[in-house]
Amino acid sequence: MIAIPSYKRSKYMKTIHTLEKHQIPKDSITIYVIEEELEEYKKEFPDYKIVVGVKGLVSQRQFIMDQYPEGTSLVFMDDDLDEIDLSMTTFTLQEFINHAFQECKERKAYLWGVYPVFNPFFRKARSELSTCLNYIVGCFYGVIVRKNPNLLITICSHGNKEDVERSIKYFIEDGIVLRFNKVAPKTKYYGSVGGLGTKKERLESLKEKTMNLQKSFSDYGRIKIRKNGLYEFVLRKINK
Repeated sequence: MIAIPSYKRSKYMKTIHTLEKHQIPKDSITIYVIEEELEEYKKEFPDYKIVVGVKGLVSQRQFIMDQYPEGTSLVFMDDDLDEIDLSMTTFTLQEFINHAFQECKERKAYLWGVYPVFNPFFRKARSELSTCLNYIVGCFYGVIVRKNPNLLITICSHGNKEDVERSIKYFIEDGIVLRFNKVAPKTKYYGSVGGLGTKKERLESLKEKTMNLQKSFSDYGRIKIRKNGLYEFVLRKINK
C-alpha cells in the first residue's frame, strides 16, 4: 500500500503523475487529506481513494499507520515527488518496493529508505545497500507497521526533522535501518505551497528541533551548521 499525505496541494500534486508514469496500480494508492479539502481533492483525483485524516504531517502519518494492522508493508510518499530515479538499478518502481520489503523481512528491519540527494554523482560510488544508522528521508520510505510506542515521533512532532527522529528511533529499536543508495527521489525539500510551509517558515524552527535532537540523542549524531545558517543533525554511521 502507498500512502500520500497531502495538504493544500490538490492542484499542485506531482506524486500521482509520477506513480502513473511508473504504472503503479491506482487501487494500491490512498491520498490522505483534511476534511476542509476533501471535495477539492475528489474533484482533482476522482479515480483515487481519498481518506480524511488529521491536520499536521506527523499526526497524519501516525493516523495512517493506525489504519493498518501490524505487519502491513506501507510506503509513504510526499505529494510533491517529481521523479524517482531507478536508473542505477534493474528494477521497476513496483519491483523495487517489493525488493525493499523483502530485504526488511530477511534482515529483520522495519524501516527502509532511499538516498536523499537526487544528483547521480553522489550515488555512483556508494554501496547499493546500507544497514547502519542512516538518515531515512521522509519524502519516500517504507515501514512494516508495528503498534510500538517507542517509535512515536515526540520531539519533532511539528514536522521539521521528524524523519531524523524516526531514523534514530527505528535504529535504536531494531539495530538496523535499510537505505538503498542507488535510488533517489527528485523533489523540492522546501516548497512554496502546502506541505510543511515555505523555506523561511521551516528554517525558523530548525535550530530548536536540532538542539532538541542533540539533547535526546547525542550518542547518535552531532549538530552541523551550514554556511547558509541551516541547522542539521548529522547521524553517526553506527552498526549494531
